[in-house]
Amino acid sequence: MQGDSYTDQSRQHSIENGTYPGKDYQQVYPPDDSAADGGVQWPWYLGLYGNYTIWNYACGGAVCSNEVTPFYGYPDVLGGQADWFILDHITGNGTAHQTLDMDPSEFVVIVFIGTNDVGIHSFIDDDKSATASLADLANCQMQALRNLFALGARRFVVNSLIPLTLTKLYSNSSDPTIYYPAPHNGTQWFSRMNNFVDSLNALVRGGVLALREEWKDVPGASVQTFDTYGFFDYVYHNPTSFFNGSVPANVTGHCHQCPDPDDYTQCGVGDYGKELGDGDV
Repeated sequence: MQGDSYTDQSRQHSIENGTYPGKDYQQVYPPDDSAADGGVQWPWYLGLYGNYTIWNYACGGAVCSNEVTPFYGYPDVLGGQADWFILDHITGNGTAHQTLDMDPSEFVVIVFIGTNDVGIHSFIDDDKSATASLADLANCQMQALRNLFALGARRFVVNSLIPLTLTKLYSNSSDPTIYYPAPHNGTQWFSRMNNFVDSLNALVRGGVLALREEWKDVPGASVQTFDTYGFFDYVYHNPTSFFNGSVPANVTGHCHQCPDPDDYTQCGVGDYGKELGDGDV
């Protein structure tokens, strides 16, 4: 798995604590700490209910490529996270004896990235390179798959962006939030984020179709998209169909509560690092 804080189970914590993840690092929070969203991440449930072994390389605060949307420089999908995969699963990398240590028919690569690329300190507030485009973000994801394909991976799933306008940060409101306490035009952000999400999702779908054609004659090759947007939207509007715990379903709050909702400095490490506090909704 590769991605950002929607998937990260502890890697950003490790980096922030000064212990950079090395070979075979697969620490899972909780119980020792909270995951990037303040609770338990979806890969844990996937492993539990699907009886899968999870290799999670996602890192909170990550983007697809730090060269396109630098953000805070956490290990990106195209670079640092791919390097972790190579460290764990490729022997003789770059040599004539390069070998993948897993059967490609027995694992699936899941990429879930893009939220930080289109979000604050990037596309939404024009804090990015003047030449960076949504097409660059989609092409980055496709290149990440091609790179892993060249290493021997054959089965891929690309998760789409979720409806980010359902979150407080990108809702049709200009109220300050712990994620972005500075003044901003909420109406403009809402409109732009709708456009960014729909456009990037469409570009990624097109890229996946192109990869299918590119790999159509390769035995065992498969690349799919998962409609994370549709799934999140359905869960948001039908929460009782999914959440049946001891407290009422809540899709407007967040797991990681901050002591003062207007003071982000009191919040823990989340998707945007210590500078901006908890970035997950």
